[in-house]
Amino acid sequence: MKKSDLAVFCCPACKKAISFSTVSRVADKTGQELSDGEFVCNSCNHRYPVRDGIPRFVPDSNYADSFSFQWKIFHRLLQGRNQKEGGRIRFDIASEWPVALDGQNVLEVGCGSGLFTQIVIERGCQLYSFDLSDAVDVAVHNLASNPLRANLHPFQANLYHIPLPEGMFDKVYCLGVLQHCPDVKKAFMSLLPFVKSGGELVVDCYQRNPQRDWLNLKYIVRSCVWWMNKKQLYWFCKTTISIGYEVKLFFSRIPVVGKHLADLIPIGALHYEPEYVFTKAELKENKVLSMFDMLSPAYDKPQDLKTVEAWAYEAGLVILSLTVGFNGINMRCRRP
Repeated sequence: MKKSDLAVFCCPACKKAISFSTVSRVADKTGQELSDGEFVCNSCNHRYPVRDGIPRFVPDSNYADSFSFQWKIFHRLLQGRNQKEGGRIRFDIASEWPVALDGQNVLEVGCGSGLFTQIVIERGCQLYSFDLSDAVDVAVHNLASNPLRANLHPFQANLYHIPLPEGMFDKVYCLGVLQHCPDVKKAFMSLLPFVKSGGELVVDCYQRNPQRDWLNLKYIVRSCVWWMNKKQLYWFCKTTISIGYEVKLFFSRIPVVGKHLADLIPIGALHYEPEYVFTKAELKENKVLSMFDMLSPAYDKPQDLKTVEAWAYEAGLVILSLTVGFNGINMRCRRP
Protein backbone atom coordinates (compact mmCIF):
# COMPACT_ATOMS: atom_id res chain seq x y z
CA MET A 1 0.00 0.00 0.00
CA LYS A 2 1.26 3.44 -0.90
CA LYS A 3 1.76 6.06 1.79
CA SER A 4 -0.20 8.49 -0.36
CA ASP A 5 -3.29 6.28 0.05
CA LEU A 6 -3.37 6.80 3.81
CA ALA A 7 -5.25 10.01 3.15
CA VAL A 8 -7.50 8.45 0.49
CA PHE A 9 -9.19 5.44 2.08
CA CYS A 10 -12.17 5.95 4.37
CA CYS A 11 -14.28 3.67 6.56
CA PRO A 12 -16.63 1.57 4.41
CA ALA A 13 -19.12 1.34 7.30
CA CYS A 14 -19.61 5.04 8.01
CA LYS A 15 -17.54 6.78 5.28
CA LYS A 16 -15.62 8.75 7.92
CA ALA A 17 -11.85 9.21 8.14
CA ILE A 18 -9.63 6.34 9.22
CA SER A 19 -6.18 6.38 10.80
CA PHE A 20 -3.31 4.01 10.09
CA SER A 21 -1.62 2.19 12.96
CA THR A 22 1.69 0.60 11.97
CA VAL A 23 2.25 -2.94 13.18
CA SER A 24 5.26 -3.58 10.96
CA ARG A 25 6.42 -1.54 8.05
CA VAL A 26 8.33 -2.77 5.02
CA ALA A 27 9.23 -0.03 2.60
CA ASP A 28 10.37 -0.32 -1.00
CA LYS A 29 13.42 1.52 -2.31
CA THR A 30 11.46 4.76 -2.55
CA GLY A 31 10.15 4.43 1.00
CA GLN A 32 6.59 4.91 -0.25
CA GLU A 33 5.21 1.38 0.23
CA LEU A 34 3.70 0.05 3.48
CA SER A 35 3.41 -3.69 4.00
CA ASP A 36 1.44 -4.42 7.18
CA GLY A 37 -0.62 -2.51 9.67
CA GLU A 38 -4.17 -1.62 10.56
CA PHE A 39 -6.72 1.07 9.73
CA VAL A 40 -8.90 2.26 12.61
CA CYS A 41 -12.03 4.34 12.00
CA ASN A 42 -11.90 7.61 13.93
CA SER A 43 -15.69 7.59 14.27
CA CYS A 44 -17.09 4.05 14.66
CA ASN A 45 -13.84 2.36 15.71
CA HIS A 46 -14.05 -0.38 13.07
CA ARG A 47 -10.66 -1.95 12.37
CA TYR A 48 -9.34 -3.10 9.00
CA PRO A 49 -6.03 -4.94 8.59
CA VAL A 50 -3.41 -4.17 5.98
CA ARG A 51 -1.74 -7.44 5.07
CA ASP A 52 0.97 -8.02 2.45
CA GLY A 53 0.58 -4.41 1.39
CA ILE A 54 -3.16 -4.75 0.67
CA PRO A 55 -5.86 -3.07 2.81
CA ARG A 56 -8.58 -5.62 3.72
CA PHE A 57 -12.00 -4.04 4.28
CA VAL A 58 -13.96 -7.34 4.28
CA PRO A 59 -13.85 -10.62 6.23
CA ASP A 60 -11.55 -13.35 4.96
CA SER A 61 -14.50 -15.55 3.94
CA ASN A 62 -17.54 -14.35 1.94
CA TYR A 63 -19.83 -15.27 -0.95
CA ALA A 64 -16.97 -14.81 -3.43
CA ASP A 65 -14.92 -17.67 -1.96
CA SER A 66 -15.28 -19.74 -5.13
CA PHE A 67 -13.49 -17.01 -7.09
CA SER A 68 -10.70 -16.91 -4.52
CA PHE A 69 -10.24 -20.67 -4.93
CA GLN A 70 -10.56 -20.41 -8.71
CA TRP A 71 -7.90 -17.77 -9.26
CA LYS A 72 -5.45 -19.40 -6.88
CA ILE A 73 -5.75 -22.67 -8.81
CA PHE A 74 -5.56 -20.98 -12.21
CA HIS A 75 -3.27 -18.12 -11.16
CA ARG A 76 -1.06 -18.30 -14.26
CA LEU A 77 -3.68 -19.17 -16.84
CA LEU A 78 -4.77 -15.65 -17.80
CA GLN A 79 -1.17 -14.48 -18.20
CA GLY A 80 -0.67 -16.31 -21.50
CA ARG A 81 -0.41 -14.42 -24.79
CA ASN A 82 -3.75 -15.74 -26.09
CA GLN A 83 -5.63 -14.81 -22.93
CA LYS A 84 -4.07 -11.36 -22.73
CA GLU A 85 -4.95 -10.59 -26.33
CA GLY A 86 -8.49 -11.88 -25.86
CA GLY A 87 -8.86 -9.78 -22.72
CA ARG A 88 -7.54 -6.70 -24.50
CA ILE A 89 -10.03 -7.14 -27.34
CA ARG A 90 -12.92 -7.63 -24.91
CA PHE A 91 -11.92 -4.60 -22.83
CA ASP A 92 -11.48 -2.31 -25.83
CA ILE A 93 -14.86 -3.27 -27.30
CA ALA A 94 -16.65 -2.87 -23.97
CA SER A 95 -15.02 0.42 -22.93
CA GLU A 96 -14.09 2.17 -26.20
CA TRP A 97 -11.55 4.05 -24.09
CA PRO A 98 -8.37 5.48 -25.62
CA VAL A 99 -5.03 3.74 -25.16
CA ALA A 100 -3.76 6.77 -23.22
CA LEU A 101 -5.45 7.65 -19.92
CA ASP A 102 -2.60 9.76 -18.53
CA GLY A 103 -3.44 11.75 -15.42
CA GLN A 104 -6.80 10.04 -14.87
CA ASN A 105 -8.06 8.12 -11.84
CA VAL A 106 -9.67 4.80 -12.78
CA LEU A 107 -11.54 2.35 -10.55
CA GLU A 108 -11.63 -1.37 -11.34
CA VAL A 109 -14.46 -3.19 -9.58
CA GLY A 110 -13.70 -6.91 -9.36
CA CYS A 111 -10.14 -7.47 -10.53
CA GLY A 112 -10.08 -11.28 -10.26
CA SER A 113 -6.62 -12.47 -11.27
CA GLY A 114 -5.84 -9.15 -12.98
CA LEU A 115 -6.67 -9.81 -16.64
CA PHE A 116 -7.98 -6.29 -17.24
CA THR A 117 -5.78 -4.76 -14.53
CA GLN A 118 -2.64 -5.42 -16.56
CA ILE A 119 -4.25 -3.81 -19.61
CA VAL A 120 -5.40 -0.63 -17.88
CA ILE A 121 -2.25 0.21 -15.91
CA GLU A 122 -0.37 0.30 -19.21
CA ARG A 123 -2.46 3.33 -20.20
CA GLY A 124 -0.84 5.75 -17.78
CA CYS A 125 -3.65 6.18 -15.24
CA GLN A 126 -3.71 5.72 -11.48
CA LEU A 127 -5.69 2.48 -11.10
CA TYR A 128 -7.52 1.67 -7.88
CA SER A 129 -8.40 -2.00 -8.14
CA PHE A 130 -10.26 -4.27 -5.74
CA ASP A 131 -12.01 -7.58 -5.37
CA LEU A 132 -14.31 -9.01 -2.73
CA SER A 133 -12.24 -12.19 -2.64
CA ASP A 134 -8.55 -12.48 -1.93
CA ALA A 135 -8.05 -13.06 -5.64
CA VAL A 136 -6.66 -9.53 -5.37
CA ASP A 137 -3.49 -11.19 -4.04
CA VAL A 138 -3.22 -13.16 -7.27
CA ALA A 139 -3.65 -10.01 -9.35
CA VAL A 140 -0.92 -8.22 -7.41
CA HIS A 141 1.40 -11.22 -7.72
CA ASN A 142 0.79 -11.45 -11.47
CA LEU A 143 1.71 -7.78 -11.85
CA ALA A 144 4.74 -7.83 -9.54
CA SER A 145 7.24 -7.57 -12.40
CA ASN A 146 5.26 -5.00 -14.39
CA PRO A 147 7.25 -1.73 -14.63
CA LEU A 148 4.02 0.24 -14.21
CA ARG A 149 3.13 -1.53 -10.97
CA ALA A 150 3.59 1.82 -9.20
CA ASN A 151 0.34 2.97 -10.84
CA LEU A 152 -1.67 0.26 -9.07
CA HIS A 153 -3.53 0.78 -5.78
CA PRO A 154 -4.97 -2.64 -4.78
CA PHE A 155 -7.36 -3.34 -1.92
CA GLN A 156 -9.98 -5.89 -0.86
CA ALA A 157 -13.53 -4.62 -0.40
CA ASN A 158 -17.23 -5.08 -1.02
CA LEU A 159 -18.64 -3.11 -3.95
CA TYR A 160 -21.71 -2.27 -1.84
CA HIS A 161 -19.38 -0.41 0.57
CA ILE A 162 -16.41 0.99 -1.33
CA PRO A 163 -13.93 2.70 1.06
CA LEU A 164 -13.06 5.62 -1.21
CA PRO A 165 -14.18 9.24 -1.60
CA GLU A 166 -17.18 9.80 -3.83
CA GLY A 167 -16.64 11.60 -7.14
CA MET A 168 -13.00 10.55 -7.27
CA PHE A 169 -12.82 8.73 -10.61
CA ASP A 170 -12.73 9.77 -14.23
CA LYS A 171 -13.60 6.23 -15.24
CA VAL A 172 -15.07 3.19 -13.49
CA TYR A 173 -15.42 -0.29 -14.97
CA CYS A 174 -16.98 -3.48 -13.68
CA LEU A 175 -16.66 -6.47 -16.02
CA GLY A 176 -17.74 -10.02 -15.21
CA VAL A 177 -19.02 -9.14 -11.74
CA LEU A 178 -22.57 -7.77 -11.50
CA GLN A 179 -24.40 -11.05 -12.21
CA HIS A 180 -22.56 -12.69 -9.30
CA CYS A 181 -23.83 -10.18 -6.72
CA PRO A 182 -26.75 -10.88 -4.34
CA ASP A 183 -28.58 -7.74 -5.53
CA VAL A 184 -27.54 -6.80 -9.07
CA LYS A 185 -29.35 -3.46 -9.23
CA LYS A 186 -27.97 -2.38 -5.86
CA ALA A 187 -24.48 -3.37 -7.03
CA PHE A 188 -24.86 -1.23 -10.16
CA MET A 189 -26.19 1.74 -8.22
CA SER A 190 -23.37 1.42 -5.68
CA LEU A 191 -20.82 2.30 -8.37
CA LEU A 192 -22.38 5.59 -9.45
CA PRO A 193 -21.28 7.87 -6.58
CA PHE A 194 -17.62 7.26 -7.40
CA VAL A 195 -17.85 8.52 -10.99
CA LYS A 196 -16.94 12.17 -11.48
CA SER A 197 -19.30 14.54 -13.21
CA GLY A 198 -18.55 13.95 -16.89
CA GLY A 199 -16.88 10.63 -16.09
CA GLU A 200 -17.70 7.24 -17.61
CA LEU A 201 -19.01 3.97 -16.20
CA VAL A 202 -18.62 0.69 -18.11
CA VAL A 203 -20.34 -2.51 -16.97
CA ASP A 204 -21.34 -5.87 -18.36
CA CYS A 205 -23.71 -8.57 -17.18
CA TYR A 206 -25.01 -11.96 -18.27
CA GLN A 207 -28.07 -11.59 -20.50
CA ARG A 208 -31.31 -13.20 -19.40
CA ASN A 209 -33.17 -15.31 -21.94
CA PRO A 210 -36.21 -17.03 -20.35
CA GLN A 211 -37.02 -18.98 -23.53
CA ARG A 212 -33.62 -20.69 -23.55
CA ASP A 213 -32.28 -20.50 -19.97
CA TRP A 214 -34.29 -23.50 -18.79
CA LEU A 215 -32.46 -25.60 -21.40
CA ASN A 216 -29.05 -24.13 -20.60
CA LEU A 217 -26.73 -27.01 -19.71
CA LYS A 218 -24.97 -24.82 -17.14
CA TYR A 219 -28.09 -24.56 -15.00
CA ILE A 220 -28.99 -28.22 -15.47
CA VAL A 221 -25.55 -29.42 -14.30
CA ARG A 222 -25.46 -26.86 -11.49
CA SER A 223 -28.69 -28.31 -10.08
CA CYS A 224 -26.89 -31.67 -9.80
CA VAL A 225 -23.60 -30.53 -8.26
CA TRP A 226 -24.78 -27.85 -5.83
CA TRP A 227 -23.82 -30.05 -2.86
CA MET A 228 -20.13 -30.26 -3.83
CA ASN A 229 -17.54 -28.15 -2.04
CA LYS A 230 -15.01 -26.19 -4.09
CA LYS A 231 -12.38 -28.94 -4.19
CA GLN A 232 -14.88 -31.60 -5.16
CA LEU A 233 -16.31 -29.40 -7.89
CA TYR A 234 -12.84 -28.67 -9.24
CA TRP A 235 -11.99 -32.37 -9.53
CA PHE A 236 -15.39 -33.04 -11.09
CA CYS A 237 -14.69 -30.37 -13.74
CA LYS A 238 -11.14 -31.59 -14.32
CA THR A 239 -12.22 -35.23 -14.73
CA THR A 240 -15.18 -34.36 -16.95
CA ILE A 241 -13.09 -32.22 -19.28
CA SER A 242 -10.24 -34.71 -19.44
CA ILE A 243 -12.53 -37.59 -20.42
CA GLY A 244 -14.83 -35.45 -22.56
CA TYR A 245 -11.96 -34.00 -24.57
CA GLU A 246 -10.48 -37.40 -25.41
CA VAL A 247 -13.88 -38.82 -26.38
CA LYS A 248 -14.64 -35.79 -28.53
CA LEU A 249 -11.22 -36.06 -30.19
CA PHE A 250 -11.78 -39.78 -30.88
CA PHE A 251 -15.22 -39.14 -32.39
CA SER A 252 -13.89 -36.30 -34.56
CA ARG A 253 -11.57 -38.73 -36.34
CA ILE A 254 -14.33 -41.08 -37.45
CA PRO A 255 -15.08 -40.67 -41.18
CA VAL A 256 -18.40 -39.15 -42.28
CA VAL A 257 -20.27 -39.20 -38.95
CA GLY A 258 -17.37 -38.18 -36.71
CA LYS A 259 -18.12 -34.46 -36.67
CA HIS A 260 -21.76 -35.03 -35.73
CA LEU A 261 -20.81 -37.42 -32.93
CA ALA A 262 -18.17 -34.99 -31.63
CA ASP A 263 -20.76 -32.20 -31.52
CA LEU A 264 -22.67 -34.23 -28.93
CA ILE A 265 -19.88 -33.65 -26.40
CA PRO A 266 -20.67 -30.13 -25.03
CA ILE A 267 -17.20 -28.94 -24.03
CA GLY A 268 -16.54 -26.44 -26.82
CA ALA A 269 -14.17 -26.66 -29.76
CA LEU A 270 -11.12 -28.91 -29.99
CA HIS A 271 -9.05 -25.98 -31.26
CA TYR A 272 -9.35 -22.24 -31.93
CA GLU A 273 -6.79 -21.86 -34.69
CA PRO A 274 -5.78 -19.73 -36.47
CA GLU A 275 -6.90 -16.95 -34.05
CA TYR A 276 -5.59 -18.68 -30.93
CA VAL A 277 -3.04 -21.48 -30.69
CA PHE A 278 -3.08 -23.67 -27.57
CA THR A 279 -1.30 -26.84 -26.65
CA LYS A 280 -3.58 -29.72 -25.72
CA ALA A 281 -2.81 -29.23 -22.02
CA GLU A 282 -3.49 -25.47 -22.22
CA LEU A 283 -6.79 -26.01 -23.99
CA LYS A 284 -7.93 -28.54 -21.40
CA GLU A 285 -6.97 -26.20 -18.56
CA ASN A 286 -8.93 -23.36 -20.16
CA LYS A 287 -11.97 -25.61 -20.43
CA VAL A 288 -11.68 -26.71 -16.80
CA LEU A 289 -11.54 -23.05 -15.75
CA SER A 290 -14.55 -22.21 -17.92
CA MET A 291 -16.58 -25.10 -16.50
CA PHE A 292 -15.67 -24.32 -12.89
CA ASP A 293 -16.46 -20.64 -13.48
CA MET A 294 -19.92 -21.55 -14.75
CA LEU A 295 -20.83 -23.98 -11.97
CA SER A 296 -19.24 -22.52 -8.82
CA PRO A 297 -20.55 -18.96 -8.15
CA ALA A 298 -22.89 -18.51 -5.20
CA TYR A 299 -25.02 -16.16 -7.32
CA ASP A 300 -25.79 -16.17 -11.04
CA LYS A 301 -28.38 -13.54 -11.93
CA PRO A 302 -28.66 -12.66 -15.65
CA GLN A 303 -30.55 -9.49 -16.59
CA ASP A 304 -32.32 -8.27 -19.69
CA LEU A 305 -31.49 -5.23 -21.80
CA LYS A 306 -34.54 -3.19 -20.82
CA THR A 307 -33.91 -3.71 -17.12
CA VAL A 308 -30.28 -2.57 -17.31
CA GLU A 309 -31.26 0.37 -19.51
CA ALA A 310 -33.91 1.40 -16.96
CA TRP A 311 -31.30 1.40 -14.18
CA ALA A 312 -29.14 3.82 -16.12
CA TYR A 313 -32.02 6.19 -16.78
CA GLU A 314 -33.17 5.98 -13.15
CA ALA A 315 -29.65 6.98 -12.10
CA GLY A 316 -29.68 9.95 -14.48
CA LEU A 317 -26.86 8.59 -16.65
CA VAL A 318 -26.38 9.24 -20.33
CA ILE A 319 -26.15 5.91 -22.18
CA LEU A 320 -23.33 6.04 -24.72
CA SER A 321 -23.77 2.44 -25.90
CA LEU A 322 -25.89 -0.55 -24.95
CA THR A 323 -25.10 -3.76 -26.82
CA VAL A 324 -24.84 -7.52 -26.51
CA GLY A 325 -21.24 -8.73 -26.60
CA PHE A 326 -18.63 -10.99 -25.00
CA ASN A 327 -20.22 -11.44 -21.59
CA GLY A 328 -23.82 -10.66 -22.48
CA ILE A 329 -25.00 -7.08 -21.94
CA ASN A 330 -22.38 -4.33 -22.34
CA MET A 331 -23.27 -0.79 -21.27
CA ARG A 332 -21.18 2.37 -21.38
CA CYS A 333 -22.55 5.48 -19.66
CA ARG A 334 -21.54 9.03 -18.82
CA ARG A 335 -22.45 10.85 -15.64
CA PRO A 336 -23.73 14.36 -16.54
